[in-house]
Amino acid sequence: MKKLSILLSTGVVSLIWCAAASATTYVNPNGKTTLNLSEKGNNRSGFYLTKVGNREFLGNIQITRSEGAAGSYYYNGTFKDSATGPGRKIVCSGDIAIVRRQVGRSSQLGAEVTWKVKAGENCPSIGQTFKVNLVEALPRPNASGDYTSSNANTWSSPTNGFVTWPAWRVTSRDGQLNCRKTANGAIQQVYRAEKDTVAAELRGANAITMANGQPWLLTRQGCYVRANSQYIQPVSMPE
Repeated sequence: MKKLSILLSTGVVSLIWCAAASATTYVNPNGKTTLNLSEKGNNRSGFYLTKVGNREFLGNIQITRSEGAAGSYYYNGTFKDSATGPGRKIVCSGDIAIVRRQVGRSSQLGAEVTWKVKAGENCPSIGQTFKVNLVEALPRPNASGDYTSSNANTWSSPTNGFVTWPAWRVTSRDGQLNCRKTANGAIQQVYRAEKDTVAAELRGANAITMANGQPWLLTRQGCYVRANSQYIQPVSMPE
């Protein structure tokens, strides 16, 4: 957690949204802090990665309490992180609080995270408090409207690093989207707007493949859809 305050922002966002999380990934604008928050049944947890100088801190989160109020959703728990890279071993631990809500008047979801450092091995930040404002890491298409592995792999996985965003909705003008056996091949099935969610195949981490210069998304049904904003857009994951 040393020098973590360099990475953190203390801006205020408005209270609009108050749903609990399923699982989603948040990042800060400079990309140096990433947090994945999950609430599934009794397994309320998360993890984060932050870069400080030439070292990275990987931390685990255990949520002990969560509740919705005043247009937001609040999480409280504990954290423990450790540094990788050159230098002596550093481990820091303490309390963590997360407030999830929409950012201003936009539809983008944010998470205001507060770390209170209480203990650790060689931890230089004991007694300090750090805050960061993060936003959900929804993929954004390039100038051609395409989603590629460079702009669609924004979901933070605990084992595979960044993987393709898991959930997408159909945006085809006719309300239907062909899913093909191979990229640009024969039609295998059709997804319907407002009814079907296109789920990315993540067992290979990267679900995007290129064919004739165009990106295609491999789905869990084993077929491919065009990875372009004319046809699909990422779905915000909190429920």
